[in-house]
Amino acid sequence: MIYSGVPEGILTQPGTGAGRKRRKGYKNSYLCKDFKMLIRTLFIGFGLVLLAGCAGNAVRPSEQAAAREPDAPLSRKDIYYHLILAEIAGQRNQLETAVDNLMLVSRNVADPGIAERATRVAYYAKDYKSAFAAAQRWVELDPDNGDALQSAAALALYDDDSEQALHYLREILRREEQDGPEHGFRMVAGLLGRNHESQDDKALSIMQQIVTEHPDNAYAYLALGDLAMSLERLPEAETALNKALELDPELQPALVSYARVIYQEGRVDEALADLRMAIKDTPDSEALRLAYARMLLKAKRYQQAKEQFSALSKAAPEDSDYLYTLALLALDMDETEQAEAYLRRLLDLGERTSEAHYYLGRVAEFRKNYDAAIKQYEHVGRSEYQFDAQIRIGELLAKNGHVEAGLSHLRSLRLQNPESSVTVRLYLTESTVLTNARRYQDAIDVLSEALQAVPGNTDLLYARALLYERVDRVDLLEQDLRAVLLREPENADALNALGYTLADRTTRYEEAYDLISQALKLKPDEAAIVDSMGWILYRLGHSEQAVEYLKRALNLQYDNEIAGHLSEVLWVVGQHNAARTLLDNALKKAPDDETLLQVKQQLEAGAVKP
Repeated sequence: MIYSGVPEGILTQPGTGAGRKRRKGYKNSYLCKDFKMLIRTLFIGFGLVLLAGCAGNAVRPSEQAAAREPDAPLSRKDIYYHLILAEIAGQRNQLETAVDNLMLVSRNVADPGIAERATRVAYYAKDYKSAFAAAQRWVELDPDNGDALQSAAALALYDDDSEQALHYLREILRREEQDGPEHGFRMVAGLLGRNHESQDDKALSIMQQIVTEHPDNAYAYLALGDLAMSLERLPEAETALNKALELDPELQPALVSYARVIYQEGRVDEALADLRMAIKDTPDSEALRLAYARMLLKAKRYQQAKEQFSALSKAAPEDSDYLYTLALLALDMDETEQAEAYLRRLLDLGERTSEAHYYLGRVAEFRKNYDAAIKQYEHVGRSEYQFDAQIRIGELLAKNGHVEAGLSHLRSLRLQNPESSVTVRLYLTESTVLTNARRYQDAIDVLSEALQAVPGNTDLLYARALLYERVDRVDLLEQDLRAVLLREPENADALNALGYTLADRTTRYEEAYDLISQALKLKPDEAAIVDSMGWILYRLGHSEQAVEYLKRALNLQYDNEIAGHLSEVLWVVGQHNAARTLLDNALKKAPDDETLLQVKQQLEAGAVKP
């Protein structure tokens, strides 16, 4: 049908409940009659005309309709005719014809249902002037209908008619008074906030006008503040919210909104302190505590956030959202036992079961209990985690010694998921499994096959380049990384990989320095790039300067290779005890690491010299 693509709430805010109330005039509405009867009647009265219209390539208005004055009365048969004509036009995506016929009927029939249809179809056709006219007719026929008022207000703004918009917004406020003082103002602010960015000033001006008409209403200022915040007008938002709190110091939504505004202005500690004080005054407020907990998360103060979510969960022990958030926080803080307890509680409640099984799998994987992890991943149902769980099953089968089974699992997933983005990830995972099994050439072959399926993909080229280094084909590594940089000149990882390889495997030190310098500008706090800069400085003979970079890299992120580099350079600059201590500690963490063992062998053999 013509209306199948036109959402009912396209012009109005969802969840208002306005559309559920019985609309005036529907008892005798033409649209409420059986539609099959309408079609039967149409064929009896206009069968030949309709068949002629259907036979053509386009739906054409009849000569009678073309000759009729716009506001001339329509007979019952005329009404049927134009409604069906609109229907057929809509099915053929001839929206202009559909709108014209619906508008004609709407002007001549006192049926709010037809006016509503005309409004929505005209809006869908982006004929905003017709939609506004239809919405005005809809309000005229059903003046207390919330959807009609919201649609008229929104379309008045589209039509750049501030006075009419203000009129309908006032009517919305009047109508919504019965649902509480805050509801109408929130609805008005929501409508004004959904307009085009170029209309921000107009939206704020209209809201300010409404506020001046309610100078003693804290909810009016709250709505103005929230609107200004949504439009990123933070000074205006702070001023309005301050006024709301002057009128009602205990208005919790205003306390929360004010804290959010000053947080966005960079006053993080002040915002958190305000919410903390508000909770102290009203410790049982779930809204305040939740806002505080979320702000702590945003500020990356995870321990404090966890304490607040724990308090929330204690007050609502069966709230799955709180339990899930606590589980993720515990995982982020490496508190796997607590995370497991929260996740199993979710399973007991039968809530978020796919997420719970997925993260229980991650916990088991962290503990290197791969069989248990696979069992959890197998229970992940249809969700955003299902595909990742299936990939992890393939990886874990290989880690458990069943390499061919893991590869077979991944290849079957590739056949089931032919989309290019998914294909790339599966090929990359397959190459990782082969790399971990030290089957480097097989891994290269897999990526070469992938590049035939997805030519020029930079992720695949980058991965293959790193594998070429494993088989001593620096020339092919450079070829792939140059291909990446041709497509993405500011790819910091590719710049760094090429620069580091030239520094480590060739004597093209100046070229390597230039590449790493470019990467460092793009990602100044990336540990791997900082390490590369230290390594090229060492190669260039600037060992003291190299030590500073390598120490910084190790502070940014512990990594065995960085520890090995720093140990070697410390030895060169004469800090032998520091070099031995660092290397010994690193080997305690990773006694089988090839890079560390190689550095130890070099130091013991005296192969590392200034």
